[in-house]
Amino acid sequence: MIAKQIKGRGFRGLLEYVENKEEAERIGGNMSGRNPRELAAEFRFSRQLNPNVSRAVYHVSLSLGRREYLPDDTWNEIAERYLTGMNFNNNQYVVYRHSDKDNDHIHIVASRIRLNDGKCVHDGWDYKRSEVIVRQLEQEYNLEPVPSSHEKLERTASTGQHRRVEREQTEYNSGLRDAPPELPIKVKLQKIIDSATTDHPTMPKFIERLQKSGVEVRHGLTRNGKSKGISYKFSGQAFSGSHLGAAYTWPGLQKHKGVIYQDISPEQLAHNAAPIKEEENNNLPIDTNTIGATDSLLKHQQITSNIELEEANKRDIKIVKHLLQSGRPLEEIKQTINATLVERTPTDIRELVLLAASELQQEDQKQQRMQKKQPSLEL
Repeated sequence: MIAKQIKGRGFRGLLEYVENKEEAERIGGNMSGRNPRELAAEFRFSRQLNPNVSRAVYHVSLSLGRREYLPDDTWNEIAERYLTGMNFNNNQYVVYRHSDKDNDHIHIVASRIRLNDGKCVHDGWDYKRSEVIVRQLEQEYNLEPVPSSHEKLERTASTGQHRRVEREQTEYNSGLRDAPPELPIKVKLQKIIDSATTDHPTMPKFIERLQKSGVEVRHGLTRNGKSKGISYKFSGQAFSGSHLGAAYTWPGLQKHKGVIYQDISPEQLAHNAAPIKEEENNNLPIDTNTIGATDSLLKHQQITSNIELEEANKRDIKIVKHLLQSGRPLEEIKQTINATLVERTPTDIRELVLLAASELQQEDQKQQRMQKKQPSLEL
């Protein structure tokens, strides 16, 4: 079974698509609306419980392997089990079945906002959790195992290397070799990284584990604090993260393997940041261990236009400055930023905090200079 998740902003267009598709059939859910218009109006109720959530739409498709087929009631059981596993315990949802492809599949449209408390379902590590749930459902319903997205996120060794391993394995099995075949260095490195990320370590802990396994890690930040990527060197061979696969890049380690990126506290930033000259506004503090650059720059999340993004950044920096001045904890600042209209990565949020801390320091220095220039009043 394959699960594909998408988060979006509008219910109506998605509902029109899943219902009006050829041979589409609505088979389940917990909603009373009879058509896309009525369902969208019904979804609006949960949206009103938390209007700060911009991406309230949760859309997931569950697809079986070829030549597999399930009755409607079994599909509804699977849909409910999947949503429960993804922490959609008290949410609106509707299930549609499509028969327009060779594989039997359903579409689930749900609200990310819970009806009981108005909170948004947390999506941290949702891809990894989804894979675990799908593997469990395959076993419980005797479904054909389908390669996980994690496996597809790995770039395998070359065809020639695979053939060499197969040939040497055959020779070893027949007694023509004294030792089993040695895996390609690339595959060995992937396995080391997989082993180092099993318990969702922090990024420093992850790097420490790799170094103990003989893997040299290089990573760095740009002048404005955004990640330049990550690369690895093992047994004399260097690999960029993207060369190993999407799951081994800087964002992929966090998104697909659960590696936790630790931010510098805003209090440390405000206290320790050196004065920044006007021409160095983008040269923000970075980790002294960061070196080199390998992968492409991470792209900023975009909204409808660059102008709107710039305005949104200005607005959110003001919010972060206010929270820093109020002494709010970093976790609360993150939650506040995530509730705004722009969806940001942990790196984007860190950049906002850095910029806000830098502006606060410059404003404080400017105020001190102004006070020194004011003449003292003699009585």
